Amino acid sequence: MTVHRAISEQGSAAGLRVEYVDSLNGFHALRPAWEALEQKDAEGTVFLSWAWLRQAFERTTGRWRVITAWVDQDLVAVLPLKHRVHWSKTRTEFQTEIEAGGRLLWSEYTGFLCDPAHEEMAITAIANRLQSLPWIKLSLRYVLSERRVGIFTRAFSQDAHRVRFKPYRINRGETDNLLCPQVQLPGSYDQYLSDCLSRNTRQKIKRFERKFLESGALTFAATTDHTRDINALLTLWQAKWAQVKGAETARQVAGNYLQVLMAAQKFGLLYLSVLRDGDRMLGALGHVLDPHHKRMHFIVAGRDETARGHHIGALLHSQSIRWAIDNGYGVYDFCHGNESYKYGYGAKDVQALYLSIRPRKLRQPGAYLDALSHKEALARVLSFIEEGQNDRATTGTRQLLNLLHNGDMAR
Repeated sequence: MTVHRAISEQGSAAGLRVEYVDSLNGFHALRPAWEALEQKDAEGTVFLSWAWLRQAFERTTGRWRVITAWVDQDLVAVLPLKHRVHWSKTRTEFQTEIEAGGRLLWSEYTGFLCDPAHEEMAITAIANRLQSLPWIKLSLRYVLSERRVGIFTRAFSQDAHRVRFKPYRINRGETDNLLCPQVQLPGSYDQYLSDCLSRNTRQKIKRFERKFLESGALTFAATTDHTRDINALLTLWQAKWAQVKGAETARQVAGNYLQVLMAAQKFGLLYLSVLRDGDRMLGALGHVLDPHHKRMHFIVAGRDETARGHHIGALLHSQSIRWAIDNGYGVYDFCHGNESYKYGYGAKDVQALYLSIRPRKLRQPGAYLDALSHKEALARVLSFIEEGQNDRATTGTRQLLNLLHNGDMAR
């Protein structure tokens, strides 16, 4: 395993060291320390767990890096990162852009896993290490901890870097995707109905339960055939959203959802609830479970749009919440987006952040391509050739040759 090391220069961080890994062997070697760190961080999520990120990293090579902070033999912080190659038309060169590593698997939340006892020192050291690496843009989207983001951004010199907190809206600007409605669940379903819902909503759900579930007219259950019902759910989702997003975009987004749900299923973290009329799927919800932090994350819904009635969505969510409460979960998370229906179930907004950092003054040409990105950049050169963009191919090849030459000279 190759481990890249850098010692923090801050006196307050004596004994702290920063390392990074960008190989699967190196990532696998982190597992015991990483999983021990998961137990210490109450602000962590399943999307920052070693098991979850393993699936993201095993799908790709040369596109991710994990920066770690250690105190003696204890891992005290990790920041998983995704790397991508950007072709700058204005500077006619390849550049490295960095995003949150979990986005390789469309993770709902990103950010830092951290030991609270070493939080400020470790996050500051990670930020300092990042400033020594070549990149043109660093963006972290869907980070929940404003405190940790504050520690991170304060480590970047305002003279050298431009730090922005960006909005992120979808559905033609109608939905704020950085608002994450969550329901704090009480100890019983009856208490949830009485304490979290309006009188009208409570009465409506009880009426639907009597009419459709207690009568046996419809059935609600977790699926036992994950592959079949994931595909059926996403078929329903595409049928609805292809008309809004366009068929190709809907197909691509459904593919992203498929990756998330199958990743959850692989590790026993999928809860896929289905409402049926006989053998007909009226609707289904896909969730990712976080048993350690007692959170249930709603990911995607599919509904048969030819089936009439307001009971379908109401029963799916209310009975999924009932299951969460009965199984000891403390939060039902509607995840990204402030769609109005979510608040009818007693959800309150949790704010996620979208951070972007860029250098203020650009250095010499070629200075913003990380060696980790060379293979992807070479693939882009090949695509330029195949597309007949010979000028770009020549310029990109020259940049890579210069970087390789400088690397040989440095050795």
